[in-house]
Amino acid sequence: MAPEGGGRDEPRELRLEGLTLFVAGGVLLALLYGAFTLGRTVERWNAPTRAASASADPLGNVESEPAEAAEKPTFFDTTTGPGKEAEPKREAQLQPTAPVPAPVASATPGSWYVQVFVGRDQQAAQEVVRTLRGLGYPVRADAVAEGRSGSLYKVRVGGYATKDLADAGAEKLHRDGQNSTWVVKVGG
Repeated sequence: MAPEGGGRDEPRELRLEGLTLFVAGGVLLALLYGAFTLGRTVERWNAPTRAASASADPLGNVESEPAEAAEKPTFFDTTTGPGKEAEPKREAQLQPTAPVPAPVASATPGSWYVQVFVGRDQQAAQEVVRTLRGLGYPVRADAVAEGRSGSLYKVRVGGYATKDLADAGAEKLHRDGQNSTWVVKVGG
């Protein structure tokens, strides 16, 4: 008996749907993971060979150093183990922090300021104050107590009589590289 359609085998359509698609995806992921794991294993097997060939001179003579010694130790290899301490020269040295400078009387007697910095880092606040004073700005630095979490340091420029003058001061600060500024009214 001849198949319908004149004896030709028609191509069948392959559809991956539902559970079949899920299983096919899982098989693909398993193959990718297996290839990755195999690559890592081969890399570990070839590491001593690569280290030995890297220590060979141009004439093909291999140094007498064993392959394990040719590997460079990591930072953690050098600082762990009995009797191995971090180098004292490289340990962070805590510097005594100077108090935040007292507010400086502003050149103008206003209550509008350009706030340049707010944060908990006292040293960063001091650096901003030094930078702005070096540029000739009238700077005010305040430390505001924040419950148990310590102080919040605010660095402000000005003492402008009006908001428009403070806005002009903010524009000048932007030109001088202070991009995070906003105008605030302090006091009355």
